[in-house]
Amino acid sequence: MAFSYYRTIYLADTDAAGVIYFTNALKICHEAYEAWLTEIGVSLPRMLIERTMAIPIVHADIDFLRPIFCGDQLQIDLEPELVQDHEFLINYQVFAQKFLNKPLAIAKTKHVCINPQTRNRISLPKLISQATVF
Repeated sequence: MAFSYYRTIYLADTDAAGVIYFTNALKICHEAYEAWLTEIGVSLPRMLIERTMAIPIVHADIDFLRPIFCGDQLQIDLEPELVQDHEFLINYQVFAQKFLNKPLAIAKTKHVCINPQTRNRISLPKLISQATVF
């Protein structure tokens, strides 16, 4: 299930050169991921309170194809991809809203579902597995 998230780049998101600081780009991708989870019905506050599962990121990468500047209006498209019953990827494409034909950046995060008490892998909840592409 593809999902789009919209975000303005603020001065605090940029470095001294006036372009987005690389860790902030991953943070914004994570904002998109959290918005997607909410959209499909996953309650992060409930998950944190209940502590029956956690979905840590075990790998993240990002490639910048064009500069992203303060004031840019972004559209972050994410596409979840099921890898195994306990593991999925999120593929991100970051676009300027005025130029949707060429991405500014592409990123990927890998997530593994675990029991936070034992740290053992467990199956993803149906809300997530059903919303991913295999």
